[in-house]
Formats: sequence, structure tokens, C-alpha cells
Amino acid sequence: MVITIDGPAGVGKTTTAKKLAEKLGFQYLDTGAMYRAVTYFLLNNSVNISSEKDIEKMLDILNLELDFSSYDNIKVYINDENVSSLIRTQEITEKVSEISALAAVRKRMVRIQKDTVKNGNFVVEGRDIGTVVFPEAKHKFYLTADYDVRAERRLNDFISVNEEFNVNKIKQDLIDRDKYDSSRKLSPLSQALDAIVIDTSNCTFDDQVNQIYKHIERSKIK
Repeated sequence: MVITIDGPAGVGKTTTAKKLAEKLGFQYLDTGAMYRAVTYFLLNNSVNISSEKDIEKMLDILNLELDFSSYDNIKVYINDENVSSLIRTQEITEKVSEISALAAVRKRMVRIQKDTVKNGNFVVEGRDIGTVVFPEAKHKFYLTADYDVRAERRLNDFISVNEEFNVNKIKQDLIDRDKYDSSRKLSPLSQALDAIVIDTSNCTFDDQVNQIYKHIERSKIK
């Protein structure tokens, strides 16, 4: 079974999905980390991202692996290098939307995502999981939150990886990123018509998880 959690940055998708997976005894798949990893890989190798040929050439030698041994600390490896912390920097954050919109990148990542969940139970989070990657999923959720709340959360993320940033700049970056992600032609950020919307602006972390968990449990009774 696949449970999808979509939404923009800073709404609590990652922490919620991790805890929900643990609560259900499922595995957790962070597709955002996958796109961040590809972004890191291409930037680290100075690839011309305007050249589809160059991108495809590099993707052919990319070996992306995810370590699911821990519910709350998924490790990401590129060609045997642990890049879990390296992909969370502001530099990667500023470029990931642009690179994840590239057709060759999305095609490769979606294939990996589908193969990954083929023989298991997963909570999968991202931006187009319920609309494009797993439209057939039985349980779909879409998280939203106020921009000020999202900016504070993202600021705390940067602090956790020893980066300092202005909260107002982060807020504007989130607004710009939402506009970009929602308007891109390929797999835009959007809410699935059958997704349950949860506004996390005034929710505690436990509230977010429990709301989703209760929806899933109620559906088992019907």
C-alpha cells in the first residue's frame, strides 16, 4: 500500500510522513531528498543544466541509493557517498525546483520511486506524488500552512545544518518557489482532487500525524 503526502516546502511533510510511517509500521520515502540528491550531484559535477544531452549523460552514471534502516533518519547515498547533510544546504534549496522540473530528471526519479515501493508499504511525500507518481493510491493527503509559519520552520531547518538565513528572505523564497512549482509544465505542484487537505499552520506535530492516522483508520471501518 502507498499513502501519499503532498504539499509545498515547510508545511511539515517530512516530519509528518516519517512519524506516520513509524506509527503504521510502513517505510518512508522522501522524494524531495531524491531530487535534492540529483541537484547536488549535477551541481557538484558542474553539469550544464540547459543541456539535456549533458544531463542524461550524467544520469547514466548516477547511482542513487536510500537507506531505510531508520524511520526518522533516511540516509541518501550518491555513488557510495553519504550526502544526507550536504543536500540540505541553502545552495541546493535554491536550485532544486529548477533541476527537478527537468524532464530527464523527473523521468529517472519517478522510475526509481515506482520501483522502490513495488513490494512494500510506504508513506511517500513530495509535490506530485498523489497526482502523477501514484494517482491510484488509496489514501492521499495534501498539507498546507501559512507562509510565516513555513518560513520559521525552514529557518530552523537551515539552523540545524549550521546555516544562517533571514526569515523574510526565506518567506519570499517560499512564495517564489510555490509560484514556480505550481506553474511548471511538467508535474506541477497541485492537490489531487481526492486528497484530504490538512492546514498545519496551527497544528502541533502530533496533531498533524493523528489527523492523518485517524482518516486512515476510519476508512478501514467502512
